[in-house]
Amino acid sequence: MDPLLANLLDLHYELKNNAIPLTIGGGFGLFLKRRMIEATGERTLLTRLPEPRATNDLDLFIRAEILADLRQTQCVKDAMDRLGYEPVEEAKFMQWKRQVIVGGVKQEVKIDLLVGPLGEYARQMKITETRVRPKGKIELHAHRTDEALAIDSEPLPVRLSGQRSTGAQHEATVFLPRAFTYLMMKLFAFNDRKIDARKDLGQHHALDLYTIVGLMTEAEYGQALEESRAVADNPKVTTARQVVASDFAAASGLGILRLREHKLFRPDIQVNEFMAVLKEVFSV
Repeated sequence: MDPLLANLLDLHYELKNNAIPLTIGGGFGLFLKRRMIEATGERTLLTRLPEPRATNDLDLFIRAEILADLRQTQCVKDAMDRLGYEPVEEAKFMQWKRQVIVGGVKQEVKIDLLVGPLGEYARQMKITETRVRPKGKIELHAHRTDEALAIDSEPLPVRLSGQRSTGAQHEATVFLPRAFTYLMMKLFAFNDRKIDARKDLGQHHALDLYTIVGLMTEAEYGQALEESRAVADNPKVTTARQVVASDFAAASGLGILRLREHKLFRPDIQVNEFMAVLKEVFSV
């Protein structure tokens, strides 16, 4: 995970004078959450977790209020330009890549730019089915992730310290989605990929769902129950509930099968406890 940490610290350093918060999702966000839990020694819902899965993607959420502001979005674009990021052709201006040398080894890292529900800021943006950008001319877009409910509301802060890709030491505070928001995103991602052989049939997302549940503290579990009930009638939550019911509510469900198929699955993985938590959070 060193190249991703170095790149995250690079970007935070470049934006340090702009007060632009960085929220990290995906597999790397779960790695950061796991590292934080190990440091604090807090008790979590599950005790048996798979090894962290490798990834070269950094899922970076830009807050809707930032993306609605052309000047602030341009600050993000300028920082990425200074770091040498180039757009990925298949998802131009939403995905970016960069070659870095970490520990003497050249590696490619990728940043996926995303944004959660737009709310009151939607009128200040240019919006398509999948893309969002501020009004005005700018070659930086974010992928719409409307299922990431409340991602900008009280995310979990995590303090980082490490080396930038230059070797210089840097400290940063970044943010992680709360557990319920993370579950929503991963359920939608799994549903999109569960029959797509090009995307490992959603196995990574099934494993991530288990890890999200496993890393919940008792307080986070209670919070997830409250948040789910508060937005129970939201259409996105209805869809997530259907995914849990069809794919994660029984040992024969496709989601559980995909979890078992993952190369990091172990016989001691607490499958029954995992299913019970998902069903309770989503009232299945």
